[in-house]
Amino acid sequence: MNYQAARRKIRSGDLLAWSHRGWGSWYDLKVQAVRVWTRSEYCHVGIAWRVADRLFALEAVLTGVRIFPLSRMRPFYHLPLPARWTPEVEAWALEQVGEPYSQWQAMLAGVGLLKPGADSIWQCAEYAQAVLRAAGIDLVGDPTPSNIVNEAKRAGALETLVE
Repeated sequence: MNYQAARRKIRSGDLLAWSHRGWGSWYDLKVQAVRVWTRSEYCHVGIAWRVADRLFALEAVLTGVRIFPLSRMRPFYHLPLPARWTPEVEAWALEQVGEPYSQWQAMLAGVGLLKPGADSIWQCAEYAQAVLRAAGIDLVGDPTPSNIVNEAKRAGALETLVE
């Protein structure tokens, strides 16, 4: 689906997921390592946030938890969820902006050893899982991109590729 058609359907609290196919740089190799390690199509997840007819991704990346324009992050997968996006959920999600990211914690999640929420250091799936839990969507299991997407699908979310 093209972005212009999809943007009308994307709501705050929807799950976003990314895949990656490149092999040409150090960044590409690290992203592919995530996909191989987790045996997943997905290497990254975030949460949609709609503000004044603008769409953003709330996500944990190497520079920390951030807000980034969704229009600049194509292609991505959209998984609509019945999140209860309240002012309290939004405030909590935004309070995490600027908190640090940990590649080590991402690796721990990949082997099932991460204790989600044990500190204020995040990796992408841990942050998405915590925000969604606050919004009434409990995607259980290890905080990895593939598990979060698979749990959202089990909860009834239909995945759409947005380009």
